Amino acid sequence: MNEIYSFSSEEYTADSKMIETMGIRGKRIMELAKLGVPTLPGFILNNDFLETEEESPKEHFTNFKAAITKIGNILDKKFGDPQNPLLVKMVVSPMLNMVYTVFSVHNIGLCDSTIDGFSAFVGESFAYHEYRNVILRIIELDLKSTEEKDRKKTLTSLLTKVKKVKSVAKIKEVMENVKEFYPLEIFTDAWKQSAFVENLYKRFFIGNEALNDSALLVQAMTFGNYGKESYFGSYYTRNIVTGKGELSGEYFENSFDSKGKNGKKITLIKAPYLDGLKQIASELERSYKEIRKITFTIEDGRLWVIDQFESSDKSTQAEMKTLLDLHKDEVIDDNYLIHALKPGRFAEILHPVLDKEAAKDVPFVQGGIAGAMGAAVGKIYFSTDRLLKEYKIAQQKNLDLDFILIMSSTYAEDVKAIEVARGVVTQEGGYASHAPVVARSLGKIAMVYPEMEFKKDHIVIDGKKLKEGDIIALDVPSYDKPKIYFSKLPLIEPKIKDCGILEFLEIIQRHIGDFDIHANADQPKDAELAKLFKADGIGLCRTEHMFFEEKRIAIFRTLIIADSKEERIKALNKLKPMQVGDFYNLFKIMESHPVTIRLLDAPLHEFLPHTRQSMIDFIEFALKQNPKLTEVEIRERCDMLGEQNPMLGHRGVRVAITYPEIYNMQVSAIFEAAYKLQKEGIDIVPEIMIPIIMDANEVRAIRFGKKIEGTEIIGITEIEKQVRDKMGGRALEYKVGVMIELPAAVLNADKIAKYADFFSFGTNDLTQTTNGLSRDDFNSFFTNYSEFDLLEKNPFQVLGKQVKEMISIAAERGHLTRPDISMGICGEHGAEPSNLPFIRSCGLNYASCSPYGIPIAKLALAQMNVEPAKGQRRAF
Repeated sequence: MNEIYSFSSEEYTADSKMIETMGIRGKRIMELAKLGVPTLPGFILNNDFLETEEESPKEHFTNFKAAITKIGNILDKKFGDPQNPLLVKMVVSPMLNMVYTVFSVHNIGLCDSTIDGFSAFVGESFAYHEYRNVILRIIELDLKSTEEKDRKKTLTSLLTKVKKVKSVAKIKEVMENVKEFYPLEIFTDAWKQSAFVENLYKRFFIGNEALNDSALLVQAMTFGNYGKESYFGSYYTRNIVTGKGELSGEYFENSFDSKGKNGKKITLIKAPYLDGLKQIASELERSYKEIRKITFTIEDGRLWVIDQFESSDKSTQAEMKTLLDLHKDEVIDDNYLIHALKPGRFAEILHPVLDKEAAKDVPFVQGGIAGAMGAAVGKIYFSTDRLLKEYKIAQQKNLDLDFILIMSSTYAEDVKAIEVARGVVTQEGGYASHAPVVARSLGKIAMVYPEMEFKKDHIVIDGKKLKEGDIIALDVPSYDKPKIYFSKLPLIEPKIKDCGILEFLEIIQRHIGDFDIHANADQPKDAELAKLFKADGIGLCRTEHMFFEEKRIAIFRTLIIADSKEERIKALNKLKPMQVGDFYNLFKIMESHPVTIRLLDAPLHEFLPHTRQSMIDFIEFALKQNPKLTEVEIRERCDMLGEQNPMLGHRGVRVAITYPEIYNMQVSAIFEAAYKLQKEGIDIVPEIMIPIIMDANEVRAIRFGKKIEGTEIIGITEIEKQVRDKMGGRALEYKVGVMIELPAAVLNADKIAKYADFFSFGTNDLTQTTNGLSRDDFNSFFTNYSEFDLLEKNPFQVLGKQVKEMISIAAERGHLTRPDISMGICGEHGAEPSNLPFIRSCGLNYASCSPYGIPIAKLALAQMNVEPAKGQRRAF
């Protein structure tokens, strides 16, 4: 244990027990030397060597001197040589990978007897500046390791003087002053100087609990300004943004470092050196199985690696492409690739990201709640009407279409603004509130920032006044709190077909197993993306979202304020062709995969106008449709639709019981689209889902119909037969199921299963109704609950214990009645990796989430199914 462990490109220690005594940096440098790359030679003094030095100082010094001489032989230099001196550095190598403030001491060996020889190569000014730094570091280390108050005071004063001097003359002058406080031999003898620095480190370790078992790394110094063919540089083994397999970095000709200088692209360095750097990059990537950052010097034509370390600022795309290349070259296998990325990292690659370099000096505020990941830049507007107006103007004038909607909260009528905006910020709500849910389904960026203040004509964020038309940037990552930048910033847009995610999914898909991931998709573009991501079907098509489109919302509003069946049917007849087209497109895109259509669910009041201007526009439209109406009547009808607790009010199946013609139109449109595709020879699997079910009677009535005196609910089975007879098709296989989102439905699951072919758990509402929590208001007190450890996780992201129990009860009871019943989860909980083990374990067949959540869920599934490679940790 009292040995010195040397390293170079031709020498290293392979003994794992010994390597463990060398600390983090020592371990890293031994790994580098093992690869055979041109490693700057040096040696490790482990803690045992340092502690036992007092027992046999002569033997230790002989070994130390031999190790230094070995370094000099490799570099053709001698330690203490007046003509061409070898200089070394001493660096702390702690046992733990910790943030610490202990510095290294560079250029040990630079003293009065070697300064002139060193100056001949690098110039007098640079040489004396480095000499000053040696003494400055010695004083700083002395300060950290002494307990004497008087000496601390003296050293502090001395340190101030040394720091101030810049010129050669002043440095020489202050050196004479410093000599009064230190042994003269450390200024005249390189060997004595090195022993003195080593002793200072030993003294410092003794007084520092966190570092008292550390090792010392001693390594040669080389200089990028040492002769004609000398360079300094640093580079990444590949592009850290795109992942392109070319070196990325800079080099500096005849420079010691990069400070205050303009570098050149690393790929422009002379060919022999570039070839060497490429070879080093390849070796390091293959060894560490990741992108590395490398610093190097070329001293007088010889290339040396100074250090190499993990690239902490690499993008997910770059990391993924690295893994794919390593997989292609058979350096890593499927298991390693699958566990190399945390599932949440995929959120970054599917959305725009800010150019971090451009953002580093821009003011920002950090905080709030992440709603939908990614980045967005644009002009801000505080209402849907104003944003849409500006959007149309920009379209006409061919201007940038970059807008961000900022509102207290959003409603159904605001969906059209979210759809054209780049992002949305609300003051109220949380992860599962309206704006984030819609944003995730549309692939937009969303966050909640409760601390902003709305004034008459502006908002205030972190003390900054922002008016409509001002530009901000949003950064909503998966791994940190969101940021709002008060400036325009460049975005790096995702290119899904080029970023590597599809190739990554090909490998993941081999390890998914028999559990499916479906998509929440309401629009053709959502379905196309879901198919691209290998979704096994559409698990939730929210038909209410289809009515938010500008040309439909007004017609739908006339429907819900109609006071007669005739008026409603008139509006429904206008909407039906649109619905047929909607379902036709989704079915065709997802050919042969199941498509679950949820019949109208949202509370009717959500579709009503919520702003003065939108109400004026609707009144104008409604009066054209029905001139007999008056403005007062329209306003009264809208007011009458208001509810005290709309989320538990007139919605879902309850609308179908009250106004059967609404669901009749939707069901008829589904089958017309299905039979139309059947004639075209396209196989489809329609699944019709009934929401907000309480008990079996509701399901039976909607599926099979019900007559009472004077009125009738026409069942789904009858509507299918009517459409089939009209269109002349053969009987189509289809399913009718329910959304389980109420505790009553859970307890009645065995009875409901008699009439339902599948259960789909709507966990957003099930969480609300089980816990009595409003997803829109929950975040106003969640922080306090979290502080007191009353709720560990946000229950609208991570399934809570009680909600899990509800799902388990319903699944068990449903299977007892109908063993072959299909079950899934269709809330955004399905894309949260930590929920998937439970979802699968309780007998569910699939999880459905937004298209952008599909890769996340699939990777998490694969990680559940395969073991990590040897020595690799599980990703989650």
